[in-house]
Amino acid sequence: MKRNQQEIIHPCFGRIRLSDKIAKVLALPDFRDLAEKSQLGSKSLSRKLLNANHNRLQHSIGVMSLQNQLIEELEKKYGKYFWITQREKEILELSAVGHDVGHLAFSHSLEACIPQSHEQRTIEIFQKNAWAINAIYGYDISSDVIAIFENNLYIKKEGKEYQMPMELNILFILRSLLIGTIDCDRIEYVTTDKFMATGEKLIDYRKIFEYITIAFLNDFPIVGFEKPALPLIESLLINRFDQYQTLYYEEDSTLIEMALNEYVKYKWNAEKLTKLSEYEILAEVKKNAKDETEKGTILHRLANIILYGEHENLLFKKFEDKNAYRYFMKQLKAITANCPRIFIRTDEKKISIYNPEKNRVYIKDDDGALKDLIAVSQKIRNLSINYEYVMVDLDPLYHIPKEIRKQIFALFNDKPIEVEKKFVFSAEILEKIKQGEKLLNEGLAKEFAKGEIQKIPNVKIFEWKKVINTDQYYEFENDIPIKLAVRKRQAKNDSAYYIKIPVTDGTSITKREEHKMLCSCEEEFLERAQALLESKGIQVPEPLLIKPTVEIVTHREKAMLAMNDDIAEITCDFSDYTCGTLQGNGFMVECELKTADDILLWYITKYLKSFGFEETNESKEDMAKRILKI
Repeated sequence: MKRNQQEIIHPCFGRIRLSDKIAKVLALPDFRDLAEKSQLGSKSLSRKLLNANHNRLQHSIGVMSLQNQLIEELEKKYGKYFWITQREKEILELSAVGHDVGHLAFSHSLEACIPQSHEQRTIEIFQKNAWAINAIYGYDISSDVIAIFENNLYIKKEGKEYQMPMELNILFILRSLLIGTIDCDRIEYVTTDKFMATGEKLIDYRKIFEYITIAFLNDFPIVGFEKPALPLIESLLINRFDQYQTLYYEEDSTLIEMALNEYVKYKWNAEKLTKLSEYEILAEVKKNAKDETEKGTILHRLANIILYGEHENLLFKKFEDKNAYRYFMKQLKAITANCPRIFIRTDEKKISIYNPEKNRVYIKDDDGALKDLIAVSQKIRNLSINYEYVMVDLDPLYHIPKEIRKQIFALFNDKPIEVEKKFVFSAEILEKIKQGEKLLNEGLAKEFAKGEIQKIPNVKIFEWKKVINTDQYYEFENDIPIKLAVRKRQAKNDSAYYIKIPVTDGTSITKREEHKMLCSCEEEFLERAQALLESKGIQVPEPLLIKPTVEIVTHREKAMLAMNDDIAEITCDFSDYTCGTLQGNGFMVECELKTADDILLWYITKYLKSFGFEETNESKEDMAKRILKI
């Protein structure tokens, strides 16, 4: 922000002239500190948002400028009915430029570290500076400004619409907008934050003010907007929603914010934190990051995450579904129950872009009726966000046992949806590989299948690996609305339960969510299975019960199949089936995508079918039941 005496240059709104009184208020130490507070808090520390380094002073002056333009527009429109006094203009101008003075260093990023909100601190700072501010204006302006802030805070806490006095004047209109969904504060930060972070200029939302109208609801004056303002209002709200997704709640910057929160909690108490500037905090962080004697300490670790994006051994996950988050945390807590020193931090980010219960927007429809925004716009009905974040640090300084580290890593990197196709031998192939009247055996089946698979052009197949898996399959005794595959697998020293949930998306590709659970007993598995199904919105009666069905021992040969950067796993499975005294066997080829698009699976399928394989939707369990006739 450039200064020329009492004029500043705003990145989106151009030159803004400050009145002598506002310039003197901004020279007071508490207000001058606005220039040292980042508008986007710790977001500007992210490598992805380096341009977003504007400050709260820029924002506050921008809000004041927008509000002054709004006053001019309203005076043109309603000046013949009532007018606004110079004192009222000054009250509103000061409330606009000072509305964020209570922010800490890094703005919202550290607000959770102290017991007060920035709105409460704003009121206290105005009370503290009341004498100096009143001396600048020559009257008690501070009380009027504080009354506006207290009213806004009341609405935020109580979620109730503000009941304006019946006197109809321009101050009524301005105060209505200051606490509303369409206000100068939101217009400024949606416009400027977008431009500073991405260089993209939005449309001029100041035009919304041209469509302000006053109507009466139950004989009570209401500020609304004429119907032509609807596209602008929708655009403003949708852009605000987009910025919460891509900017304010961006994942990399959120991780840094979580580390910064933890750092300041280790370093300072709440009282000390309120007195620190961003420069002082960053100087201390840099000192810890560079100090070799601090290596191996938590502060050194956090400092490197904050400053240098040190993500080695750092696991981070975002959830958009609360049930999935709860289930994940239940698993994480079970794994880490005996690791008291492990560093786990969670955070929640939520926003409702339009909440008619709190800040209602009225639109005067074409028929002249005053309607809620939701009634005339389908675009903004469901604009809400609720993200949950989890960060776990597996750095050696936390002394996490190797087996626990492995389980946590697997939990964070689990991609539950398996994408695969299954193939069986056609009748023609079976005739080729039979020797006389002998039954199909493991060696012949695998040898033939591997030979055919290796004929697929443009594909590199890595070394085949042999494994033997023993799976005990179960079925739920409860009435479950969808078909689930449940098994307990024993492979070498690893014993785990698995649940597979079908995913239907209209394609011919088999897609299932596969959830692995390391459980000490069947009771623990059933408890976790109950939580999993509930997290998926699948209601099941309690208690959850299972019974064993078929046991399958699979002699598997598998390899990774690659085409450039696309990877799939292909297996040749010869399985022995047992259920009581019943026995049988079968053969299946499975191809599962790992890091590839569906087109690789299509390509493989094309050639396997040309070699005589047949595609099947039958699972290994279903095949066993069919062959054993159970």
